[in-house]
Amino acid sequence: MLKKTSIQDKVVLVTGANRGIGKEIVIQLLESGAKKVFSGVRVEGSMVDLIEKYGAQIEEVQLDVTSDKSIELASSKIPSLDILINNAGVIPMGNFTNGNSLETLDANWRVNVRGLVAVTQAFFAKVVASDNGAIVSISSMAGLGNMSFMGTYSASKSAVHSLMQGLRSELKEQHVLVATVYPGPVDTDMLTGFEIEKASPTSVAINIVNGIKEGAEEIFPDEMSKNMGLLYLSSPKELEQQFSTF
Repeated sequence: MLKKTSIQDKVVLVTGANRGIGKEIVIQLLESGAKKVFSGVRVEGSMVDLIEKYGAQIEEVQLDVTSDKSIELASSKIPSLDILINNAGVIPMGNFTNGNSLETLDANWRVNVRGLVAVTQAFFAKVVASDNGAIVSISSMAGLGNMSFMGTYSASKSAVHSLMQGLRSELKEQHVLVATVYPGPVDTDMLTGFEIEKASPTSVAINIVNGIKEGAEEIFPDEMSKNMGLLYLSSPKELEQQFSTF
Protein backbone atom coordinates (compact mmCIF):
# COMPACT_ATOMS: atom_id res chain seq x y z
CA MET A 1 0.00 0.00 0.00
CA LEU A 2 1.41 3.40 -0.99
CA LYS A 3 2.00 5.82 1.87
CA LYS A 4 1.39 9.04 -0.03
CA THR A 5 2.92 11.94 1.85
CA SER A 6 1.69 15.50 1.49
CA ILE A 7 4.32 18.24 1.65
CA GLN A 8 1.73 20.92 2.38
CA ASP A 9 2.14 22.43 5.88
CA LYS A 10 4.81 19.88 6.82
CA VAL A 11 7.96 20.48 8.88
CA VAL A 12 10.99 19.07 7.08
CA LEU A 13 14.70 18.66 7.81
CA VAL A 14 17.15 18.28 4.91
CA THR A 15 20.74 17.37 5.74
CA GLY A 16 23.56 18.53 3.47
CA ALA A 17 21.31 21.35 2.29
CA ASN A 18 23.91 23.96 1.42
CA ARG A 19 24.42 23.01 -2.25
CA GLY A 20 23.70 20.57 -5.07
CA ILE A 21 20.76 18.22 -4.75
CA GLY A 22 20.17 19.20 -1.12
CA LYS A 23 19.64 22.89 -1.86
CA GLU A 24 17.38 22.08 -4.80
CA ILE A 25 15.31 19.73 -2.62
CA VAL A 26 14.84 22.58 -0.15
CA ILE A 27 13.55 24.82 -2.95
CA GLN A 28 11.12 22.18 -4.23
CA LEU A 29 9.79 21.54 -0.72
CA LEU A 30 9.16 25.25 -0.22
CA GLU A 31 7.48 25.52 -3.62
CA SER A 32 5.29 22.53 -2.65
CA GLY A 33 3.95 24.33 0.40
CA ALA A 34 6.09 23.05 3.26
CA LYS A 35 5.34 24.95 6.45
CA LYS A 36 8.98 24.99 7.55
CA VAL A 37 12.18 23.60 6.09
CA PHE A 38 15.17 23.27 8.38
CA SER A 39 18.29 23.29 6.24
CA GLY A 40 21.05 21.28 7.87
CA VAL A 41 24.44 22.81 7.01
CA ARG A 42 27.92 22.36 8.44
CA VAL A 43 28.73 26.07 8.01
CA GLU A 44 25.94 28.56 8.53
CA GLY A 45 25.40 31.38 6.05
CA SER A 46 25.06 29.34 2.87
CA MET A 47 21.27 29.69 2.59
CA VAL A 48 21.07 33.49 2.68
CA ASP A 49 19.57 33.73 -0.82
CA LEU A 50 16.74 31.34 0.01
CA ILE A 51 16.07 32.96 3.39
CA GLU A 52 15.72 36.32 1.62
CA LYS A 53 13.20 34.79 -0.80
CA TYR A 54 11.17 32.52 1.50
CA GLY A 55 11.58 34.22 4.87
CA ALA A 56 10.44 32.33 7.94
CA GLN A 57 9.57 29.24 5.89
CA ILE A 58 13.25 28.28 5.93
CA GLU A 59 15.72 28.15 8.79
CA GLU A 60 19.36 27.17 8.78
CA VAL A 61 20.47 24.76 11.47
CA GLN A 62 24.12 23.89 12.03
CA LEU A 63 24.39 20.15 11.53
CA ASP A 64 27.52 18.08 11.10
CA VAL A 65 26.34 14.49 10.67
CA THR A 66 29.71 13.19 11.91
CA SER A 67 29.29 14.96 15.27
CA ASP A 68 26.93 13.47 17.85
CA LYS A 69 27.01 16.77 19.76
CA SER A 70 25.99 18.71 16.65
CA ILE A 71 23.14 16.28 15.94
CA GLU A 72 21.91 16.48 19.53
CA LEU A 73 21.94 20.29 19.43
CA ALA A 74 20.09 20.36 16.10
CA SER A 75 17.47 17.97 17.47
CA SER A 76 16.91 20.25 20.45
CA LYS A 77 16.13 23.13 18.07
CA ILE A 78 13.52 21.16 16.12
CA PRO A 79 10.72 20.19 18.53
CA SER A 80 8.60 18.34 15.96
CA LEU A 81 9.33 16.88 12.54
CA ASP A 82 7.21 15.35 9.80
CA ILE A 83 9.78 14.56 7.12
CA LEU A 84 13.50 13.78 7.41
CA ILE A 85 15.57 13.81 4.21
CA ASN A 86 19.02 12.28 4.67
CA ASN A 87 20.94 13.94 1.85
CA ALA A 88 24.38 14.65 3.35
CA GLY A 89 27.06 12.55 1.70
CA VAL A 90 30.63 12.32 0.45
CA ILE A 91 32.23 10.42 -2.43
CA PRO A 92 35.89 9.54 -1.77
CA MET A 93 37.02 7.19 -4.54
CA GLY A 94 38.72 4.00 -3.41
CA ASN A 95 39.29 0.34 -4.18
CA PHE A 96 41.75 -2.50 -3.62
CA THR A 97 43.77 -1.88 -6.78
CA ASN A 98 44.56 1.66 -5.73
CA GLY A 99 45.48 0.53 -2.23
CA ASN A 100 43.22 3.06 -0.53
CA SER A 101 40.22 0.89 0.28
CA LEU A 102 40.50 1.18 4.07
CA GLU A 103 41.09 4.93 4.05
CA THR A 104 38.20 5.69 1.73
CA LEU A 105 35.89 3.15 3.37
CA ASP A 106 36.34 4.94 6.68
CA ALA A 107 35.64 8.32 5.07
CA ASN A 108 32.55 7.10 3.21
CA TRP A 109 31.21 5.14 6.16
CA ARG A 110 31.61 8.00 8.61
CA VAL A 111 29.29 10.31 6.65
CA ASN A 112 27.20 8.17 4.32
CA VAL A 113 26.32 5.44 6.81
CA ARG A 114 27.09 6.30 10.44
CA GLY A 115 26.08 9.92 9.96
CA LEU A 116 22.81 8.92 8.33
CA VAL A 117 22.05 6.42 11.09
CA ALA A 118 22.89 8.93 13.83
CA VAL A 119 20.59 11.60 12.38
CA THR A 120 17.77 9.13 11.74
CA GLN A 121 18.00 7.81 15.29
CA ALA A 122 17.96 11.33 16.73
CA PHE A 123 14.78 12.31 14.86
CA PHE A 124 13.14 8.89 14.68
CA ALA A 125 10.57 9.37 17.44
CA LYS A 126 9.56 12.80 16.15
CA VAL A 127 8.85 11.54 12.63
CA VAL A 128 6.99 8.48 13.92
CA ALA A 129 4.80 10.82 15.99
CA SER A 130 3.70 12.59 12.79
CA ASP A 131 0.35 11.50 11.37
CA ASN A 132 1.80 11.47 7.82
CA GLY A 133 5.57 11.43 7.98
CA ALA A 134 8.47 10.24 5.89
CA ILE A 135 12.11 9.25 6.22
CA VAL A 136 13.87 9.66 2.88
CA SER A 137 17.49 8.65 2.36
CA ILE A 138 19.72 9.30 -0.62
CA SER A 139 21.52 6.14 -1.68
CA SER A 140 22.88 5.95 -5.24
CA MET A 141 22.57 3.98 -8.43
CA ALA A 142 25.98 2.68 -7.31
CA GLY A 143 24.31 1.26 -4.20
CA LEU A 144 22.45 -1.29 -6.33
CA GLY A 145 25.66 -2.84 -7.66
CA ASN A 146 29.31 -2.14 -6.96
CA MET A 147 31.21 0.12 -9.34
CA SER A 148 34.77 -0.98 -8.76
CA PHE A 149 36.43 2.38 -9.44
CA MET A 150 34.44 3.74 -6.51
CA GLY A 151 34.16 0.46 -4.64
CA THR A 152 34.05 1.76 -1.07
CA TYR A 153 31.57 4.51 -1.96
CA SER A 154 29.34 1.90 -3.60
CA ALA A 155 29.57 -0.22 -0.45
CA SER A 156 28.47 2.68 1.73
CA LYS A 157 25.49 3.41 -0.50
CA SER A 158 24.59 -0.29 -0.56
CA ALA A 159 24.51 -0.11 3.24
CA VAL A 160 22.01 2.77 2.99
CA HIS A 161 19.87 0.60 0.70
CA SER A 162 19.93 -2.23 3.24
CA LEU A 163 19.32 -0.01 6.28
CA MET A 164 16.24 1.52 4.68
CA GLN A 165 14.88 -1.93 3.87
CA GLY A 166 15.15 -2.76 7.56
CA LEU A 167 13.63 0.54 8.64
CA ARG A 168 10.74 0.04 6.23
CA SER A 169 10.04 -3.28 7.90
CA GLU A 170 10.19 -1.67 11.36
CA LEU A 171 7.67 0.99 10.34
CA LYS A 172 5.35 -1.06 8.14
CA GLU A 173 2.48 -0.59 10.60
CA GLN A 174 3.12 3.14 11.02
CA HIS A 175 1.95 6.07 8.89
CA VAL A 176 5.53 6.78 7.85
CA LEU A 177 6.88 6.47 4.32
CA VAL A 178 10.42 5.05 4.17
CA ALA A 179 11.84 5.96 0.77
CA THR A 180 15.27 5.37 -0.73
CA VAL A 181 16.57 7.47 -3.62
CA TYR A 182 18.99 6.08 -6.21
CA PRO A 183 20.36 8.96 -8.32
CA GLY A 184 22.65 8.42 -11.25
CA PRO A 185 25.27 11.05 -12.15
CA VAL A 186 24.08 14.54 -11.22
CA ASP A 187 25.70 17.83 -12.27
CA THR A 188 26.97 18.91 -8.83
CA ASP A 189 30.32 19.95 -7.35
CA MET A 190 30.85 16.37 -6.14
CA LEU A 191 31.11 15.13 -9.72
CA THR A 192 33.13 17.97 -11.19
CA GLY A 193 35.62 16.52 -13.65
CA PHE A 194 33.60 13.43 -14.47
CA GLU A 195 33.14 13.25 -18.24
CA ILE A 196 29.73 11.63 -18.28
CA GLU A 197 26.19 12.73 -19.03
CA LYS A 198 24.66 14.19 -15.88
CA ALA A 199 21.14 15.07 -14.81
CA SER A 200 20.41 18.55 -13.51
CA PRO A 201 20.05 18.94 -9.71
CA THR A 202 16.74 20.73 -10.24
CA SER A 203 15.14 17.92 -12.23
CA VAL A 204 16.43 15.34 -9.75
CA ALA A 205 15.03 17.31 -6.81
CA ILE A 206 11.65 17.69 -8.51
CA ASN A 207 11.46 13.94 -9.08
CA ILE A 208 12.47 13.21 -5.48
CA VAL A 209 9.78 15.46 -4.04
CA ASN A 210 7.19 14.08 -6.47
CA GLY A 211 8.20 10.56 -5.43
CA ILE A 212 7.59 11.44 -1.79
CA LYS A 213 4.16 12.83 -2.62
CA GLU A 214 3.30 9.65 -4.54
CA GLY A 215 4.47 7.38 -1.71
CA ALA A 216 7.19 5.67 -3.73
CA GLU A 217 9.49 3.50 -1.64
CA GLU A 218 12.18 3.43 -4.34
CA ILE A 219 12.79 6.67 -6.23
CA PHE A 220 14.85 6.65 -9.44
CA PRO A 221 15.05 10.40 -10.16
CA ASP A 222 16.80 10.49 -13.55
CA GLU A 223 16.87 8.54 -16.80
CA MET A 224 20.05 6.59 -16.11
CA SER A 225 18.93 5.53 -12.64
CA LYS A 226 15.51 4.51 -14.01
CA ASN A 227 17.18 2.25 -16.55
CA MET A 228 19.61 0.78 -14.02
CA GLY A 229 16.78 0.35 -11.52
CA LEU A 230 14.78 -1.70 -13.99
CA LEU A 231 17.84 -3.81 -14.72
CA TYR A 232 18.48 -4.35 -11.01
CA LEU A 233 14.90 -5.47 -10.44
CA SER A 234 15.05 -7.92 -13.35
CA SER A 235 18.64 -9.21 -13.12
CA PRO A 236 21.05 -8.06 -10.38
CA LYS A 237 23.82 -10.17 -11.96
CA GLU A 238 23.43 -8.45 -15.30
CA LEU A 239 23.61 -5.08 -13.53
CA GLU A 240 26.84 -6.19 -11.83
CA GLN A 241 28.32 -7.15 -15.19
CA GLN A 242 27.28 -3.86 -16.77
CA PHE A 243 28.77 -1.86 -13.90
CA SER A 244 32.05 -3.76 -14.33
CA THR A 245 32.49 -2.07 -17.71
CA PHE A 246 32.35 1.46 -16.25
